[in-house]
Amino acid sequence: MPNDTLRLGNVEILALPDAHVDPSPWPLSMRFPHTPLESFEPYRSRYPDAFSAHGGPDDTPGTFTCYVVRSQGQLVLVDTGIGPAGTPMSGATGATGDLPQKLRARGVQPEEVNFVFLTHIHPDHIGWNISNGQPTFPKARYLVHQADWDAWQSAEVREIFGGFPELVEPLKGLGALDLLSGERELNAELKTLHTPGHTPGSQSLLVTSAGERALIVGDAISSPVHVVHPEWPYLFDMHAEVAADTRRDLLERLEAERMPFASSHFPVPGFGKVIRLEGRRYWQAL
Repeated sequence: MPNDTLRLGNVEILALPDAHVDPSPWPLSMRFPHTPLESFEPYRSRYPDAFSAHGGPDDTPGTFTCYVVRSQGQLVLVDTGIGPAGTPMSGATGATGDLPQKLRARGVQPEEVNFVFLTHIHPDHIGWNISNGQPTFPKARYLVHQADWDAWQSAEVREIFGGFPELVEPLKGLGALDLLSGERELNAELKTLHTPGHTPGSQSLLVTSAGERALIVGDAISSPVHVVHPEWPYLFDMHAEVAADTRRDLLERLEAERMPFASSHFPVPGFGKVIRLEGRRYWQAL
């Protein structure tokens, strides 16, 4: 099985990075503004792909991974990446996403997608929502948490995090948007979980099949170092204390249930598990 694919029981999870930049425009000192640079030294050898291969010690790569979940005859696309040229994140990174091409290369046509599950609506997760004024995935229900929708009614939030007016808000008028609150079962194997903090409406997708489980967490756990230090503040967390509490809760569950998880910005393909060494949690790639 390709290393970009994780199978759990009858469910298949395919990792598709929309784009990768190295170095990214956001160095460590910006992403972790309260953490001294030397604090990252123990993790450079453990997680080499989480640090820049081309920049300096303050640089990190930027990976924007989406996931396709095949379950009970349905296709669920988790997040839509940075998008094509002209989107806010394409402009910020200088990169252009290629998610539709990668989907087609793996045999997935846009009209086959049943759900687009948006873990949150930061601009690096919504880039391919809409193309030429229409949903890129024309038969899909786009799933956004109500708390994110409410938060983005603020002009300040819209200004800080671009993309909402052109890539999320039109989905409502196009009849493609479902606003979620709490949990929702997409089918017997897939359930949404509210995992707030990174954004008010951050949500994760729980996969359960044939006695096996996995969790797609979006940015609820944003970096491998957050597995060791969930308390480290992160620039893009909209509610830092809530985000840290959510990370702790998720890590406890992932460790206790020995559950693999996938995260959008971890080294590609983003699949890993929590292990414990000498009393500390670490991330280990699958």
